[in-house]
Formats: sequence, C-alpha cells, structure tokens
Amino acid sequence: MVVGFPEDILADIDTLVQEGNLCRSELIREACSFYLEEKRKSHLRERMKAGYQEMAEINRVLAEEIGCDFDGVPRCGEVSIPGSDTSEQTSGWRKT
Repeated sequence: MVVGFPEDILADIDTLVQEGNLCRSELIREACSFYLEEKRKSHLRERMKAGYQEMAEINRVLAEEIGCDFDGVPRCGEVSIPGSDTSEQTSGWRKT
C-alpha cells in the first residue's frame, strides 16, 4: 500500500515517530486503528440514539393509553373503604 501525505502532515508524522520511538508504519497502523475504533463507537452511539428515540415514542403512546385506563381506579396511596363513598389518603408516590 502506498499512501501520499502533504509535506506538513508528513513533518508532523516524523515528529511523532521520533518522539514515540516508532517507525512510520507503526504510527500509521495505530492511527488507523484508533480512527476505525472511533468510527465504530460513533456508529454504535447513533444506533443507540435512534433506538432510544424509537422507544421513547413507544413508551409515550403506551403511557397515554395506560393513563386513560386510570379513571376511576384507585391510585397508589389511595385506599378505598368498602361500603363508603370516600377514600382514605395514605402517603403514596403518585400525585392524584
């Protein structure tokens, strides 16, 4: 494989080679490996983001459907007393 670089980039590569006691091939291999790993991570983040956004929409629809079912159903922290038209409030997590 033959790769051409502009003179300024080649000078930077040679500086890194001298500082890191590497050869150009090793530096290029490490740089390519690093770049490929970053691309994989970026792709995975994008896929995860899309998945979370898709699930958010599904969760919103489900929450709206379930929320409609709560009319007339005792909430957490609300205790119905049989034979009575009132309910006794206890400390629950859900606002009613």
